[in-house]
Amino acid sequence: MDVELVPRPVLHGAQDGLSERGVVYFGRPFTTAFDPASASETTRAYAVEHEDVADFRRLVLPLNMTPRPGEPLTSVAVQGAAQQADGRTLFWDPVPCRLTDSGTRDSRVSVTADFGLVQSQAETAVQRQTQASFLRARGAGTGIVQWEFTRRSGGELDGIYELIATVELPRGASGAVLLSAAARIHKKRLGVIGYTVRLPEELATVLLP
Repeated sequence: MDVELVPRPVLHGAQDGLSERGVVYFGRPFTTAFDPASASETTRAYAVEHEDVADFRRLVLPLNMTPRPGEPLTSVAVQGAAQQADGRTLFWDPVPCRLTDSGTRDSRVSVTADFGLVQSQAETAVQRQTQASFLRARGAGTGIVQWEFTRRSGGELDGIYELIATVELPRGASGAVLLSAAARIHKKRLGVIGYTVRLPEELATVLLP
């Protein structure tokens, strides 16, 4: 579903830029049964230990980023906040937890040799492999989970992602997860503009279980 990006107010009270559409899309979030085989070893052991007092579900949120040519997304953040049934609704195993871009970095090393009255200088080009995270997930073991996408040099925030987290809630209880999102776009004439993503009710609230 295409969602509206609304410019955030800046310090002097004005808003730069207009609302955006067609840049960020969300699929309808849903929950599925918890499969211990798909969980990390730590979460699997935790779920077995607490299965008599807690229920576990998998929260799934499809995300699609389609920046316009020449106006890249510089960051996108998606957050899920648990509306706790009795103070104990927690998130585990956010997936993807981390994604990286691979690339190379050029550097030059200069060496100067002094041969009496003559100085000689040699320069060598060196290429090093680099890896930089463009996605980090946060909030495991807390009531708030967040995925943070950050554009890196030479890369683009683009494509389809499936954001998943295991949700723990008290056995037999019901609750909800409230979703929110924000984005930043480098506009051709205005520079980087921050936006709040306006999610409709059917996307913003996920009922549990």
